[in-house]
Amino acid sequence: MREMKNSGIEWIGDIPNDWEVYPARYALSEIKTKNSLGEVKNALQFKFGTIVSKLNFDADSEEYVADTITNYTIVDPRTIIINGLNLNYDLKSLRVGMVKEKGVITSAYLALKPDEDIIDAEFATYLFKGYESKMAFHNMGAGIRLTLGFKEFKNQPILLPSKKEQLKIVCFLDRKCAEIDAVIEKTKATIEEYKKLKQSVITEAVTKGIRGDRPMKDSGIEWITEIAEDWKISRVGLHYNIILGKMLCDKQRKDDYTLEEYLCAANVHFDGVEITDLKKMWFSPIEKETYAVKIGDLVVVEGGAGAGGSSIVYQLNNPTYVQNSVMIVRNKTNSDNRYLRYWIECLVKKGYISVVCNKATIPHFTKDKLASMPVPVLSTTEQLEIADYLDSKCAEIDTLIAKKTSLLEEMENYKKSVIYEYVTGKKEVM
Repeated sequence: MREMKNSGIEWIGDIPNDWEVYPARYALSEIKTKNSLGEVKNALQFKFGTIVSKLNFDADSEEYVADTITNYTIVDPRTIIINGLNLNYDLKSLRVGMVKEKGVITSAYLALKPDEDIIDAEFATYLFKGYESKMAFHNMGAGIRLTLGFKEFKNQPILLPSKKEQLKIVCFLDRKCAEIDAVIEKTKATIEEYKKLKQSVITEAVTKGIRGDRPMKDSGIEWITEIAEDWKISRVGLHYNIILGKMLCDKQRKDDYTLEEYLCAANVHFDGVEITDLKKMWFSPIEKETYAVKIGDLVVVEGGAGAGGSSIVYQLNNPTYVQNSVMIVRNKTNSDNRYLRYWIECLVKKGYISVVCNKATIPHFTKDKLASMPVPVLSTTEQLEIADYLDSKCAEIDTLIAKKTSLLEEMENYKKSVIYEYVTGKKEVM
């Protein structure tokens, strides 16, 4: 085992005896060359820790783009990019990447040119990914939004093993990370297959039922090919009451108004309703009667990226109400809402929202649009059969997805750990 010494960096601890610690400016300089003439048109961006070309960013045909990239920084291959923006937000976008092709990138990022006689660009990239895994950049930023610029970065310590050892570490990490990435990609693919299976199971059950083979007929619905022959198609509004939530109210307008928790679009997903740390606003006594959420209610998102997202409310910690980005849906016969919730998921996942909502700005799946949504009419008994079956079957698939998601997180954390341990000399490449 090799001899170690104190690095003088609290969050790193010991490093090998023959490694050096220098300020970043010793081995890296800032690139600030602007694309003033607009000659370089390959615009770059971060994507999952890599630097790639932006798609649909045509400077030749779009005047806005042509003007924008004149303010970008020109970068060459092996330039290291650090996204030092808003470090007080723990983003998972991955903040370190190395440029692979000449292009331009927003000058809001920190572009670093390594002196490759001192530090190999690929080693530096791994080194800073190791820093990132310990959230070291968060302690380097300045200002209210914790932004990292070269002024703050240049005096930060970096670790410098010999060039020979740097290249040895890069070779090892390239191979090891490729192995881990292969497992990660395979796991992601499996998760997507489970999700597709889940949607297939839902679609078959809500259109055909679970009573075995039966005669089918054309549904007359663009998104659904066939439904059971003895089912009819109606509209949601004829069978369900729909309550659109209250507009935001940040003032106590009368003495009898009280501050209450409410659900907004961010709280409602197909996977369930988030009921912890809910926002609050003012409600009058009458509004509390109107907008109160009950156990068993179906809640549906009215606006935003998650428009159409829906779930059954199974638990409430406190009296809870709805804001006008959410709708409460109740069966007029006081029967179960679960079949409708699965039906909505089926249509939304097939692109229904994209067609019926104006998505030029923010999509709005309004109360009227929900009321007009087509829905099969079948007996309450059969609705319950389908809902019970889907609750059970989807729970099984969700368990498989959860296990794969846990494995995915483990592998991603393992990759971070491997990088950190080798770029800080905790482990030696033999």
